[in-house]
This record gives sequence, structure tokens and C-alpha cells, in this order.
Amino acid sequence: MAAKKYYVIWVGHQPGIYTTWAEAERQVKGYPGAKYKSFPSQASAEAAYANKPSSSKPVASTNKSSGQATTKAAKSRPIAGVDFSTDISIFCDGACDPNPGQAGTGIAIYQKDQLQQLWYGLYNPAGTNNTAELLGLHHSLRFAQVAAEKQQSVTIYCDSKYAIDCITKWAKGWKAKGWKKANGEIKNLEIIKAAHALYMQIAKHINVQHVKGHAGIEGNELADRMSVVAIERQETDLCRFEEGMSIADILGLARG
Repeated sequence: MAAKKYYVIWVGHQPGIYTTWAEAERQVKGYPGAKYKSFPSQASAEAAYANKPSSSKPVASTNKSSGQATTKAAKSRPIAGVDFSTDISIFCDGACDPNPGQAGTGIAIYQKDQLQQLWYGLYNPAGTNNTAELLGLHHSLRFAQVAAEKQQSVTIYCDSKYAIDCITKWAKGWKAKGWKKANGEIKNLEIIKAAHALYMQIAKHINVQHVKGHAGIEGNELADRMSVVAIERQETDLCRFEEGMSIADILGLARG
């Protein structure tokens, strides 16, 4: 059976083309500055392998024990429609292939206009796009809570109107009615309950805004790529992306 995806490792323990993520992961895991990307066909993988991506604009890496950046973060391009006047901007996204099916979540965190952190994970082999989006917003609220406790202003950007409305609008009414609604069950209730409770604690200190998905908005696009990485790696935890790839290279990864 032909491989569904081909993984090109330009920089890693053993560069080459691999037909499973398990094999490819062994080549990049723990390798500083590893560079890799998935492709849908052997021909496209072979063509890409011959052209190593640039190493400009590296994403900041971190000290795992302290969580502090150890290299200077890359300054992002100006992003239309994004207000970087707040101290922290958090972008979240979810992906599911098919829907329902394998789901994952991605998060991109900026300090002012500089990309600071990328996160991926929360893989669910039987998830939906809505569960992935809700989890992304829930965990973004967790990051926002930490920032708010440091007296930092925060804006969360999410491209799922459903997830935003569930947590910031509809949940209040559902809760008042004993977590019930007139026209049937509330899907994804446990995620909504937890996220709404957290939102109510910090709502006065943060902004949650809807942003159009797949519209070239860098933070949203990066979060999207991380959601696909979560599915490819089947990572159930929320993990820091530390491969040291450039922003351009990450944007070149598979889209959700």
C-alpha cells in the first residue's frame, strides 16, 4: 500500500525521505534546528528534498525546564486586522480529518508583534472540528489567565464563531437553565463548562475576537499548521513546538 504522506527531513539525525511519521520523528526529535515537512506524493517529496528550505527568521526556542526563550524571537510581518497593542496575542485553531475523525489543536502566542511560542496537541482519534476548536480556545484561556495574573493585556483570536459563542455567550444561559437548552442536548458540554468557568474568571481582563480563517493572517495560519502537526504526531498532550524552523517553513507545512 502506498504511503499516504511522505516526510522529507532536510536537517536531522539522518536526512532523507520517510513514509511514516514514526520513522521521521526519530530523525528530528531532540535534534536542534531540525527541518522537515510532509508531502502528499513521492514525486513532490523528492523534488522538495533537493531544495533545502531557508533558515531565515528562526522561531525562538526555549529552555524546557524554565520555559524561557533562549534565542531571540522572530519579528513577524505587520498583520492586517490584528491589533498588537495588547501585550499578548494568542491565536488558536483546530483541525479534523475527516470530520468526525482525527482531530488536533494548535496555538500561536505573540508578545506584541513578535512570535514567541507555538503549541500543538490534544489529539483525539474520534474528535470533531468543533471539539478541536473548543479545546484550542479553552487552552488559550489558560495561557491568558497566566498573562492576566502578570498584569499583561491579552487578546485571543479564534476563527470558530461557534467556539467563541459557546463559551462567551450561550454558556451563560445554558448554565442558568441547569445546562439545558430547549431544542436538545448541548454537544461538547464538558469542554464548554470548563472553558466558560475559566472565561468568567478573567473576562474583564481579556478580549476574545473572531478572525477569518485561511485568510493569510499569520498567527491564525501558524495555529492551523500546528493543529495538523498534532494530528500527524498523534500527540494527546499540549506540547511546545521546538524544531527551530523559520516562520516561512512552518507556513509551508500541511494545512488543516
